[in-house]
Amino acid sequence: MAAKTWPDSLAGMDLDEFLHRAEDLHGHLSPGVVAGAFMVDRASREHVPGEYLNAVVETVVCLPDAVQILTPCSLGNGFMQVLDWGKFAITLYDRMTLRGVRAWLDPAAVKGNQIVAGWYLRPPDAGKVDKEVVIRELFSCGRELVKSAPVKLGAALKSTEKVPTGLCPVCGESYPLRQGPSCLACQGQGYYRL
Repeated sequence: MAAKTWPDSLAGMDLDEFLHRAEDLHGHLSPGVVAGAFMVDRASREHVPGEYLNAVVETVVCLPDAVQILTPCSLGNGFMQVLDWGKFAITLYDRMTLRGVRAWLDPAAVKGNQIVAGWYLRPPDAGKVDKEVVIRELFSCGRELVKSAPVKLGAALKSTEKVPTGLCPVCGESYPLRQGPSCLACQGQGYYRL
């Protein structure tokens, strides 16, 4: 049997550059960012890229960083939406046509790989997982573990319309007027107290 080789690039980015950028952005190289890179790679290969690329990430953990490294979509520019669903999946889509590709780690394929399954599926008998071993395994077989399907979004996840804003009469800060007569913090929904 031939030894598995690592890819030269992921989603059009040189592997060495990806590794450097992943460590810079995420703080360390993690299995989640590496798995996410293979999902972005798969979805970008099947989705015709254009100037209207958007992304949906279905977990707050690791995957958003892979998307921000390998696509022009980020939280800051608003072209990436993050859903706290706890699912290891992404969708790359055209925000004008709402057509795209959803990619995810295939549980059946993952189950067939004891090293990756120990990290991803977290079985009770797995014991401590060596993340570096998992990362090396992902680089060897990551493309084999990802499934994808074409999708069409039912509606845009983010409005492209300008949001009317005003100054909160209580705290004086700018806020979206659609929130009501004052900002959410002054309505008692703040995460902080002064």
